[in-house]
Parts: sequence; structure tokens; C-alpha cells
Amino acid sequence: MTDDTAPEDTPEDTHWDADFAATLISKTLLMNLTFLDDDGDVQERQQFFGVVIDATLDEGIVLDLLGAHDGDTYTLPPQTSAIVAAGPGVTSLEGDTPDFVANWVIHGLPDVPEAANDED
Repeated sequence: MTDDTAPEDTPEDTHWDADFAATLISKTLLMNLTFLDDDGDVQERQQFFGVVIDATLDEGIVLDLLGAHDGDTYTLPPQTSAIVAAGPGVTSLEGDTPDFVANWVIHGLPDVPEAANDED
């Protein structure tokens, strides 16, 4: 008995869905980041809320931030598998109701955003 199916040249990327990414444009996204140290202890939590203005495999998912960070942008890695529809009652810390939510756990301390280092 032989298998007539040819092996895939490249594995399917299960973290990026271009069709789903296209539906994110103009939708709101609540981003929750949890930073852990080497021992797995929580060092910091951050939350961003914004409108998706771009979503491509090459550039990632770009948010036009709202609320306390209004006017800033934040780029997430191109990983649509981390994004789910927001359930009923989900809100940001500021009370905004998102269309989608993403939760990420990051091993390592957060980078200081470049804008925080700018001098006016």
C-alpha cells in the first residue's frame, strides 16, 4: 500500500490567517500583555486598546491606540491565532468595549517604548 499524497514543501502557518486579518481592519482590539521574569513571576501587566489600521504578514497588526495612548500606534506580531472575538461584558480598564481581544504572556521584561525616550 502506498500513500499517493505528496508531502508539503512548507508547513502550513497556523498562526497567520490572511482572511481573518482582513476582517480586523477598522475593528477595535483590546491587547493584554503579561510580562514574566525568568522564574515565571509576573513583573508587569500592560493593556492597550485601539483600532486596527493595518494587518499584514510582513508588517504585523498595527493599532491606532485610543484612551490614555490616543494618537500613538502599536504594532503586534503577525499572529492572528492570538486574537479572539470579545465576549459579552469584556471592557478595557477605561471602559471601552472591543470587537476582539488578544492576551499575550511574554517571558522577559518589557521594552521602554521609544516615544517615552523622546525629549520635546
